[in-house]
Amino acid sequence: MTQALIAYGIAKRVGLTHVTYLSVYRVEQFRDVPHFASKLAMESTLREFGVPYTILRPGYFIQNDGSLKAALTESGIYPMPIGTAGICAVDIRDIGEAAAISLTETGHDGQTYNLVGPTLISGPGNAATWSKLLGRDIKYTGHDFEQWEQQMRAQVPGWRAFDLRMMFQNFFDRGLASTETEVTRLTTLLGHTPRSYEDFATETAHIWKA
Repeated sequence: MTQALIAYGIAKRVGLTHVTYLSVYRVEQFRDVPHFASKLAMESTLREFGVPYTILRPGYFIQNDGSLKAALTESGIYPMPIGTAGICAVDIRDIGEAAAISLTETGHDGQTYNLVGPTLISGPGNAATWSKLLGRDIKYTGHDFEQWEQQMRAQVPGWRAFDLRMMFQNFFDRGLASTETEVTRLTTLLGHTPRSYEDFATETAHIWKA
């Protein structure tokens, strides 16, 4: 939050004519998730002061799962605790396109765009997708958040593991499903249908096999 405020202060000082801020989908519903809370505070700052702005609110980053090669290809598991109900996810290439459009075209001042994919993803669904693409049985390991947090502490600082655990647990408890209206609005903004998780997984599996 401090770094974001400093960057915004510098933007005001040098007279930038537009700021595009990367927030997070449904940020107001997850005030108890640390990095969500900081983004909500930054959104309030943007709305209070005078620099024209656009806010982008992406869902779960599809490319997060690009780091799962060992888990998928060696252990045969899909370990992300995203639950079974279905959550929205977005390809980071669509985020980049939306940001570029908001900064180079007119009509986006004061707008907030929800960045979501065309379909929802789930733990069992993603496991099934990878099973098909990799030609082996991939199992979803479930959503034991306590166990997942402890495993993450071996890879990232404890505060980061807790933050991520809170994020996934809140997704599970409160849901993160997007709507057809949001998909349609993003399609209009981008000029094409948002990229899907299946598209990403197909591309990634091809790269891994090569």
